[in-house]
Amino acid sequence: MTYKDLEILSEKVFKIAYKAGKVLVQRQSNLKKTDISSKKSQGIVSKADIESETFIIKELIKIAPNIPVLAEESYFSEFSEDKKSYDLFKDNEYMWVIDPLDGTNNYVHGLEYFAVCISLVKRGIPILGVVHAPKKKESFIAVKNRGAYQLTNTSNLEKKIKISRIRAKKDLSECFLATGFATEKGIVFDNEFKTFKDMMSHCRAIRRMGSAALDLCYTASGIYDGFWERGLAPWDLAAAAVICSESGVVVTEYEGKELDIFSPTILAARKPVYQLLQKVVLE
Repeated sequence: MTYKDLEILSEKVFKIAYKAGKVLVQRQSNLKKTDISSKKSQGIVSKADIESETFIIKELIKIAPNIPVLAEESYFSEFSEDKKSYDLFKDNEYMWVIDPLDGTNNYVHGLEYFAVCISLVKRGIPILGVVHAPKKKESFIAVKNRGAYQLTNTSNLEKKIKISRIRAKKDLSECFLATGFATEKGIVFDNEFKTFKDMMSHCRAIRRMGSAALDLCYTASGIYDGFWERGLAPWDLAAAAVICSESGVVVTEYEGKELDIFSPTILAARKPVYQLLQKVVLE
């Protein structure tokens, strides 16, 4: 698949995400308690999640019928919570990875911090990413080796603005960071709290906003200076990871290994903040 092919696909994917966002906005004000159900250790799901995902998959099949799809709600419907089932997806040359609604808790409680995420992945590495936050009227688009772009208050792709190479801060004490915590309780959860407390003593402030995709996109755009989290699913990070890397953000696992969508951890920041964050998360 050529870069030109990917750029054409990215425009089509953006239009799909934008339309899915309209569905979510329309449904948000009319959600009922019966529209929401729990997923053990995986938060909640709403009818809006499912409706958005069904629409996205249908549209992706139209533009690329031979590319398989890994989607959050379909995955849990078929495989429950057996994460070893990810192995069934690891050998696909190309694969769509989608989160129809990243930030469902925010969504059902009326907050605007949620997004539609669609990524094209090649052997585990994201090569195209679209993240659309419909209530915030912001969108982020990237193709690997072709840069990352942002749109605000518009669906006109001709008005997209390239995310420039933002200069990173040099001192962690000046940094505004974002993170999240795994939903499972136990040792890993406790370790993440320890890291959070350690990081608090080094930086200016930390936010836990409930959408890893938007946290990463705002790291790309320079609002946040860095992001880290353990235990994310492929659909949480795939689209936003390529947006980050194409904006000059270093994106790896905690130990510095190249990130793929099945990685257990993610660390994202521009240098030299990246090294400063990594030192804290590895302590």
